[in-house]
Amino acid sequence: MADAGERRGATPRRVFLAGVAVGLASAGLVSLGVWQWQRQLPAAPPSLGVVSTFSRTDPAPPPSEPAPPEPVAPSAEPEPEPPTPPVGAKYASEFPVYEKLVSMPPSREPHQVLGAWDEDEQSAAPGQRRAFVLVVSPGQSDSSLETLARDVRGMNLDALLLDVRIYDDAGAAIGPRVADSGAAARQHVVAEVQRNPAAGLDVMRVRGRVVEP
Repeated sequence: MADAGERRGATPRRVFLAGVAVGLASAGLVSLGVWQWQRQLPAAPPSLGVVSTFSRTDPAPPPSEPAPPEPVAPSAEPEPEPPTPPVGAKYASEFPVYEKLVSMPPSREPHQVLGAWDEDEQSAAPGQRRAFVLVVSPGQSDSSLETLARDVRGMNLDALLLDVRIYDDAGAAIGPRVADSGAAARQHVVAEVQRNPAAGLDVMRVRGRVVEP
C-alpha cells in the first residue's frame, strides 16, 4: 500500500518537472528563433551625416545700371575773325603816326593811314628818313593805286630815304609777322614806293608791276 501511495505522489512531481523542462525548452527554442531571425535581418545602416557638396553663397546682386553720362558742355565756338574795317574807319594801329607827317592828306584817293613816322619824333619838322603804311579797299583800281603812290612820293621828295607800303587788308598790315616772317602780310601789299637818291633807288610798284614814278 505504501509503495502505491509513493507512486501516486511521484506522478505529480514528474508531471511538474516535465512541464518545467518543456517550458525551458520552449523558451530556449523561442530565444534561438529570435536570434536566427535577427541574423537574417539586414544590418541597420549607420547614421549618415548630411554633407553639402557645394558652398552656399549669396546670389550675386544684379549688375547696377550704368550711371547716365554727364552732359558735355558744348565747346565754345571760335570767335570769328574781326572783319577788315572799311577805308576811312578808325583802326587801332601798332605803327606810330606822327602828326607832322599827316597834317595834310597825302592824296585825294581813298586810303587810310595806319602808320607815318621818321627818325625824330620830338622834332617839329619832318625827318630825313620817312615811312608810311596805308590801307585801301581790296577792289581799288590800279589807276587809283598809281595816283595814290605818286601823291605820297611827291609830298616827300625832300626825304633822303622814303619807304611807302600800301595794303588791301588792315589786319595783314598790322598783324604779327613772327610765325611766317611777314610772308602773309606781303601778299596783301598792292603798291609800294622805295626811294633813296644817294643810292640811285627810285622804284614804284602797283600789284607787282613796276610803274614810272
